[in-house]
Amino acid sequence: MTISPKPVNPAGSESFAWQKNATITSALFLFCLLVLFYNLGGPALFEPDEGRNAEKAREILLTQDWVTPHENFLPVLDKPIFFYWLIAFCYKLFGVSEWSARLPSALAGFGIIVLTYVFVRKFLGPWEALWSGLILVTNIEFFLLSRTVIFDMTLTFLITLALCLFYWGLHTDDRTNRRIFLLLMYASMGVGTLVKGPIGFILPGMVIFSYLLLARKWDFLRDMQLLLGGILFILVVAPWYGWVEIRNPGYLRYFFWEENFVRFLTPHFHRSGAWYYFFIVLAVGFLPWTFLLPCVAKAHWKRAVGEIPLFLVLWTALPFLFFSFSDSKLPHYILPIYPPLAILVGQWLASNLKSSLEGKSWPLWLPALNLFLVPAISIVGVYWPDPFPRHLLGPIREAFREAPGIPIFGILLGITLLSLASWRRLAIRQGSLYLLCCLGFALFFFFVQPILRPVSLSLSSKGLAEKSGAFIRPEDQVVIFDTYLSSLPFYFNIDRPIWYVWSGRKSSVMGSFYLAERQPQPAAEYGKALLTFEEFYQQWETSERRLFVFVKDKNLLRVANHDQNFPNRILQVDEMVLVANR
Repeated sequence: MTISPKPVNPAGSESFAWQKNATITSALFLFCLLVLFYNLGGPALFEPDEGRNAEKAREILLTQDWVTPHENFLPVLDKPIFFYWLIAFCYKLFGVSEWSARLPSALAGFGIIVLTYVFVRKFLGPWEALWSGLILVTNIEFFLLSRTVIFDMTLTFLITLALCLFYWGLHTDDRTNRRIFLLLMYASMGVGTLVKGPIGFILPGMVIFSYLLLARKWDFLRDMQLLLGGILFILVVAPWYGWVEIRNPGYLRYFFWEENFVRFLTPHFHRSGAWYYFFIVLAVGFLPWTFLLPCVAKAHWKRAVGEIPLFLVLWTALPFLFFSFSDSKLPHYILPIYPPLAILVGQWLASNLKSSLEGKSWPLWLPALNLFLVPAISIVGVYWPDPFPRHLLGPIREAFREAPGIPIFGILLGITLLSLASWRRLAIRQGSLYLLCCLGFALFFFFVQPILRPVSLSLSSKGLAEKSGAFIRPEDQVVIFDTYLSSLPFYFNIDRPIWYVWSGRKSSVMGSFYLAERQPQPAAEYGKALLTFEEFYQQWETSERRLFVFVKDKNLLRVANHDQNFPNRILQVDEMVLVANR
């Protein structure tokens, strides 16, 4: 493998008059704002992660404890607190809602796109930057996680920022600017460590180390401000980790050993998967651009590897391999590889479309076909449902009833995609082609958007909370029996613990291994939150308060302790039943 000595910067390319054509760049960012922020609070909070994370941030404001995260007023220290701080600040500014809970992820997603665009335009060129940004915002996994209350989008922003700052600092001649870039890089890794632990510096660190090794740039270590950067990193990370250890003795050992090393090296957390797990995740998550990945790989296989392609390949491959070797696997773990992957595909696509002699129309047929299949299958399924599973078509049919104009978007999308795929025959120039792509994806977004709400309601406790709220008074005690519903406390807007009934022997409780292992006391001035079955049965028979119990239909006899005179059901939503002791 040979490495070209310097990155090529074709920013002055004659094929793109930057000062005269800001319309295309504006179209990209307006499209991104639409995709990331439109109806952000429309879907209900998904179980379990969204409900859990949104509630922990809400309880920061209730308990006024900005050190120890709480869920159902119990200390839950499976993750650091920084992401909850961001949501809590949004609650303070905009009120408690699904929209404000999702705002940090949406802002992080937009920040990643801006970083990607600026980075690629600096080191590869403007068309490469435009296509990279569009590919990034339109793949399935990035789109969904940017509108989800989850750590990984914020973590990905900080990792992307750290790696862009490193590469920019490496290729900056001005020593003052280089120092600023590198110190900001260390700060970014520090904040990333406050978001999700050591992975915040491990992932960018392995990419930087490998790049310096393979690019033979060890001399740069002298300029990397290792001592000053290390001090800055510690100043960012140490205050909260030290403070939370003082408040919760033994936390550091639990978090760094069990939540990181044990999670990575063993199947203790029951989230293992086959070695090809992330290949499947990537194949589905990167749609509609997945089928271009073999073309990109082929293009780079026999070509001399330049500095920036090497950097991007390492940025993609190393985290992918790192998580593939882990015994704990979840789809969102590989989100940090999506920015470099989008850049590699964007560079290949821009190169393919730039030359009027060598350009071909077929690369855009593949994503166009992917986009067309979703509305086509949906429309066919609504009007001819027999071949399709009913549980999948239910939310789609409900969306069609609430928004009758959805088929029109599908038809317009089909026409747009046909024009997009036939751009060579229609003599569409690359600028118009790009705007047509943005239009096609916007139509697709408006087609899919109404479907998300009914889908989310089937995966959330929002409907259950709304229907049961008419029966429950402030003085009543809410109980969840055995199957925890993480978004129920959020939608009930509770100000005291919901009783959660569990066996006392499971490896996790309320989705938390920390709670199961440590069983910490509730926040000060709040009552008991965890009850064993025996404690619950005693309360059921003797409590003067009215107890409202949420339980799965199949567990009703267990709630009554096999008492044949069990009260009648108050209501049922899907498999969940609400019953009371009087």
